Amino acid sequence: MKLLICIAGLLFCLFPYTQVIPLETYNQPYASIFAGLTVVVTWPLLVERFPRMDALALITLAVIGLLAFVLTCLPRPNAQEVKYLLIYLSPAIFAAAGFATVILYPKQADRAVLFAAVAWIFVGLVQTLFQPDFATGLVGVFGNAAGDIVDSGRGTLGLAPEPTHFGFHMIILAAALLLVGGRNGMAIACLVTAVLIARSSSAVLSLALGGFIFLCLFAKWARLGLLLIVPFYLMVGAIVHSGALPADLRITSLLTEFYQDPLYLVTSDASTNARLGGIYVGVQEIFKNLFLPAGLSSETWLARVGPIMSENLWLMNLSYSGIPSGILIVIYQIGIFGLLLLGFLLYRLLTGLRSHFETLLICAAVFVFFSQYLISTPGFGLLYGLALARRQVGIASTNRGDSYVAARVQHRQRHPYATPVEA
Repeated sequence: MKLLICIAGLLFCLFPYTQVIPLETYNQPYASIFAGLTVVVTWPLLVERFPRMDALALITLAVIGLLAFVLTCLPRPNAQEVKYLLIYLSPAIFAAAGFATVILYPKQADRAVLFAAVAWIFVGLVQTLFQPDFATGLVGVFGNAAGDIVDSGRGTLGLAPEPTHFGFHMIILAAALLLVGGRNGMAIACLVTAVLIARSSSAVLSLALGGFIFLCLFAKWARLGLLLIVPFYLMVGAIVHSGALPADLRITSLLTEFYQDPLYLVTSDASTNARLGGIYVGVQEIFKNLFLPAGLSSETWLARVGPIMSENLWLMNLSYSGIPSGILIVIYQIGIFGLLLLGFLLYRLLTGLRSHFETLLICAAVFVFFSQYLISTPGFGLLYGLALARRQVGIASTNRGDSYVAARVQHRQRHPYATPVEA
């Protein structure tokens, strides 16, 4: 029963938009429900094995978010303010559930992530090559526009409510494939799906910015790759003028406009404008508040939308649901506390990884959450838990010989909750 609960929780995290009962929301509640059950049934293991400082940071984030909710939203919170509260509670639940599942059932978790990746890629391929509305019923009413979206030159939906979320989720899946099973080939397939099937300009932007940060901070001699920016720009021009890409693809038009005007993605593409604009506006508002908490009241943000739009005429649109950035909305709402806590969490997420490719994908995933993709979605907490579990499993798997055998016997004696698969 424990295995079924853990794997069900992991699968619902990997299929966060799949509707069992029709609901008019993007993210469905099933991942939260089964992740919560996973935490309950694996609680003794979590007490012993989950890193103390990480647990403290996640719990502190939840407590501060709850206090801000109580102080600024009660006694009559609205639906949007409850969604804000989930931003602070969800990461701890998903991180704990992902960590416990991989520690207890590594092979089954690897197969579940592989199955999810294959399913997403398969659905995307079928929608692209044969039937645009294939399996879109699984995302409820959001799938009704699948044909119109494809006709407009945008990508397919996959198992998401829109192409951008499809592209973002494929980046998260690629990172999960590496963290759990080290599956480089399937991770690359997920990235190709994000670019060529989802055709998400925002996903491409996240990969590009993630690659830039990776080169600047982690790649040592590979920083020389930054010198390739100008040749890359010229290569884009060569591809555009060669006619190698079909003219009706949205990515073709984006590349053409980018070559003709490098600032096009910011000034003319609505999706990228909203996401890059969200980052800019978020930073702007945080500094205006001097890193003081703004609280979780939706009225506070609504009062700022008009002035922000008038101050930034290049913005095409601005969300009424809050700062359109999963990371920056936390710093805006709880101020310096959010900066310190998320700074620690991102540091832990980005360090101690085992390969450059793994680090590159985590950098790209971080930019997904800097975009209009909240950390209340399962992806953020799940990747965090998988990264923590990977460190523990990875350390054990690199110590071979007699010392390794002795260490595993000692570990088995100390941690009876681990399955024979792990031990």
